[in-house]
Amino acid sequence: MITPHERRTAQKAAVRREIMDAAAELFGTEGYENVSMRKIAERIGYTPMAIYLYFKDKNDLLDCICEEAFTQLYRALDRLKVSRKDPAEVLRDTIKGFIDFAVKHPHHYRATFLAPTRAHGSMPRRDAVRLRTREVLQELVANFMGEAATAEEIEVATQIVIVAGNGFSALTVANPDFPWSPRAKVIDGLVETIARGLKR
Repeated sequence: MITPHERRTAQKAAVRREIMDAAAELFGTEGYENVSMRKIAERIGYTPMAIYLYFKDKNDLLDCICEEAFTQLYRALDRLKVSRKDPAEVLRDTIKGFIDFAVKHPHHYRATFLAPTRAHGSMPRRDAVRLRTREVLQELVANFMGEAATAEEIEVATQIVIVAGNGFSALTVANPDFPWSPRAKVIDGLVETIARGLKR
């Protein structure tokens, strides 16, 4: 039997989820600077003051959205790190996983990766998990590159992987009706090309 405390906790979590989803959609489609707390509240039928019970301000709300997005990516990369897969397969799954996240969560992807960060204040939650995510990604790339790879080569390779995943994701999110032929084959080709280029 659900206790009153458990019911209240679940209700608060549901409201918080609703606020974050609405904010991510508005940030992603209209731009962070063009969205107010009032507009977010109107989207979900709440008063602005109700949102302030869950988030300090708009920047805090975006920080939580970005933290959640990076946490999902971090957990996916961490699972790959402890898997027994071949390093080349792990690299392919890493790039595909990033693209898959963007395709499934376009509003969160836009708000997290495409919003101009210079317009925002301090984002400590996002920055902390983003750093951990970057470290795991670099470790996966280093495993793929092999022991002979230098620190500079690993860093360059890590940035290439980030650009590959972000480039395809940004194009897909910005142009959801782009006539891929088909998209799965393009992704496979991209991943294989990156893997061959890095290994060489």
